Amino acid sequence: MTYFPAPRFPRRSLNGILAGCTAICSVALAAQSVQAQDAAPMELPSILLRYELDYSGRVDGYLAPATETGVKSGVPLSDVPQSISVVTSTELEARQPDEVEDAIAYVPGIAASTWGTDDRFDQFSIRGFDMGSSALYRDGLPQKVLSFSAFSTDPYMIDRVDVLRGPAGVLYGSNDAGGMVNLVTKRPVFDRLAQGRLSYGSNNTAEAAFDWSDTISADGTMAARVTGLLRDGETEVHSSDNDRAFLAGGFTWAPTDNTTLTLLGHVQKDAKTPLIMAPVAGEDFDSAFGPLPDDYAYRQSDYNHFETTQESFGWELTHRFGEGLTFNQRVRLAHQTTDYAQLDFSYADASGLNYYAFRNDEEARTFGFDNNVKWETQLGNVENNLIAGLDYQYSRVDVTHYYDGSIYTLPYSDPNFNFTVADPALSSHDRTTYRETGVYVQDHMKFSNGTAVTAGLRYSWFENDATDLLAGTTSSQSDSAATGMIGVTHEFANGLTPYIGYSEGFIQNVGTTATGQTLDPSKSKQWEVGLRYQPTRDLMFSGTVFDLRKTNVKDYDPEDDTYSSFVQVGEVRSRGFELEARGRLTQNLQAILSYSYLDSEITEAPDPVLPTDPIKKGNANSFAPMHQLSLWLDYDASALVQGLTVGAGIRYTAESYSTQDNLRITPSNTIADMAVTYEARNFDVNLNVSNLFDRDYYGVCYDGYGCAKGEGRVIKVSLSRQF
Repeated sequence: MTYFPAPRFPRRSLNGILAGCTAICSVALAAQSVQAQDAAPMELPSILLRYELDYSGRVDGYLAPATETGVKSGVPLSDVPQSISVVTSTELEARQPDEVEDAIAYVPGIAASTWGTDDRFDQFSIRGFDMGSSALYRDGLPQKVLSFSAFSTDPYMIDRVDVLRGPAGVLYGSNDAGGMVNLVTKRPVFDRLAQGRLSYGSNNTAEAAFDWSDTISADGTMAARVTGLLRDGETEVHSSDNDRAFLAGGFTWAPTDNTTLTLLGHVQKDAKTPLIMAPVAGEDFDSAFGPLPDDYAYRQSDYNHFETTQESFGWELTHRFGEGLTFNQRVRLAHQTTDYAQLDFSYADASGLNYYAFRNDEEARTFGFDNNVKWETQLGNVENNLIAGLDYQYSRVDVTHYYDGSIYTLPYSDPNFNFTVADPALSSHDRTTYRETGVYVQDHMKFSNGTAVTAGLRYSWFENDATDLLAGTTSSQSDSAATGMIGVTHEFANGLTPYIGYSEGFIQNVGTTATGQTLDPSKSKQWEVGLRYQPTRDLMFSGTVFDLRKTNVKDYDPEDDTYSSFVQVGEVRSRGFELEARGRLTQNLQAILSYSYLDSEITEAPDPVLPTDPIKKGNANSFAPMHQLSLWLDYDASALVQGLTVGAGIRYTAESYSTQDNLRITPSNTIADMAVTYEARNFDVNLNVSNLFDRDYYGVCYDGYGCAKGEGRVIKVSLSRQF
């Protein structure tokens, strides 16, 4: 693909953005205005398409009835023998999150924004494993971070988020221990949909967005969708960027009840602000050297920038043959360029605060497909869904790294960044290539008495090549892994569904040790026992107890000041329990309640262990808070004011360690959020506030690296219109 440099976004006035949105929305909506007159909603043309949407499409309300993330053949949520939560379309529309990590903040077992205000890519941990960079999937295909290339997805581009907790190696191949987060892209619909949205909020952030879809053929077999967003803004960090522009398109052809083809593509440009780690008096430097200004944690150099350009294209093909056979294919190609430069904190001494400059120019490519055949049959009193598939992942990232060790010292008496930073000298030019091929089979058997058995096996071959393009040398590592899963659920007539499940996973760790050796793969396994209770169609209570173990856990090397090399721990055990209530409590009240208890421990450490080694047996894992509690309420207040809906939530995260050497604690925090919507005719007015009481807290405190602030109060007012 052609390299397109990511330009800096010029500062535009709010009027300019609003005018731009008006023009974009007018073009998108005019094409269907004639057709809309006196037109009744059209029935979906394909029975197969309706079936697909039941398991992976839009969800109204706070409880999804079914999923294909946990069982690829598609089953009711209660049939999945593993913890799974779905952030629905209704929740996304009510809370209007700006990042995926914000969208999943009310899911049990998720510690969101583990690196504070860091918009380079989504950061979160699942069941005590920091894995935002390796857990993201989109439409069932990997969308993992390669170096700093993250292929970020805006929540406005997706219909729902499925969060599967625990290893998922059988269905998804290389996947980290805590689980996976599957983003489901908005697809064309055969009913008329047309929306325009304008918003303005904190930090001078203006946004314009539109979403349009409709049938585009006379015979009703073709539909298209176009979604776009334009944002110009800042964060609390001085001279920061919070800019995004994306355009996504989709086309669906459903010529018969047995065939559907959907094409999906998008282009996106981002200008974001790098992570700002600030030293803390008494922790990172002697407090006798003097206090830092109150706003120091929000200061940065003008040298800092993080700019990306990305493109993706793919398709989903489903064809149903006779005799219960269905073929499914998913394919996606993606490309991203990244221009990242930062003056970053290194250490503090009596002379002042010492910073170093680095720059990364990156180009990343990914290609993946998943082909499978599903066989549905009735075996006596058993409904049997057998799925067998072949999938493939390819990724390559070229990183040109500039770093020469030059130090810039800021005196304690005047710690300002008002000086010029020169680009450092070229230090490395590396290419990392990863290939993985896997074959898998999964069978889901549902007995007439309510018992369901799900079992699966996978065998994967994977290879990682690390090439030094300056020296012309390559080191390679090839490996293979066999993974399995089995689980049983039983649905009683009173709505109770207990389950027990065992699952395995693996992940090929990308990176090297300080001596240049490639990292060994990590393997994981989990036992889980749970109970779901669904008293009504729209409400589910669930609880689970789990024991999760992972070997060869990757962490940054504490001896490497550049954070570019890694160490590995023998084994980490994470066990605990989770509770979740999700859905409609009364006619006017919907809710999400979750609680997580986590006990994590390093159960095996490198051998031999010296007294000076920081990582020891008995230490807790990093980013593993013991307690998390969240509550979100959505109240339809139409009885008081016609068209009014009020939402409010609170999230508590206990303290946790940020590294496996357990030398520094990130303090606990409690955050409140709010959302108010007023509907009148075809207009919606939304008021969304995150961190309602503007709590000042640290998102992360890292050993020897300082702390990063969590996001302060952000207010956004939006005006939407349905056309």
